[in-house]
Amino acid sequence: MTVFAYGESDPENPLSNLASSEVSRLPFGAAELDRDGKVVAYNDTEPDDGAAARPSLVGRDFFAEVARWAGTSKIAEEFRRGVVSSDLNSVFDCAVPHLAFKVRIHLKVSPILGTFWVFIKKLEAR
Repeated sequence: MTVFAYGESDPENPLSNLASSEVSRLPFGAAELDRDGKVVAYNDTEPDDGAAARPSLVGRDFFAEVARWAGTSKIAEEFRRGVVSSDLNSVFDCAVPHLAFKVRIHLKVSPILGTFWVFIKKLEAR
């Protein structure tokens, strides 16, 4: 089992070495964003309900289209601050409208690639 340092300083970002198929099996949601907050890569952690395939999130604005609930929050402000400073390693626990559980959001810079990661982990029920 591979253990990822979730919440610790990590200048060599082990996620940058994972293939897309490996990222899709992570036990938490992960989205790689560019400096503008557009999705570069992500894993789909939603269960497959047998419906038609969901449209790709690549190229979409994470804060305006994917996680609109975070777009006007401290989370988006911290992301923008981290982009400007190229120093981002922040964790937020929050309740999301319309979800029956809380989530932990971890924003992290990938200094080698010049991208930013958003990790989303499901917490206990409200």
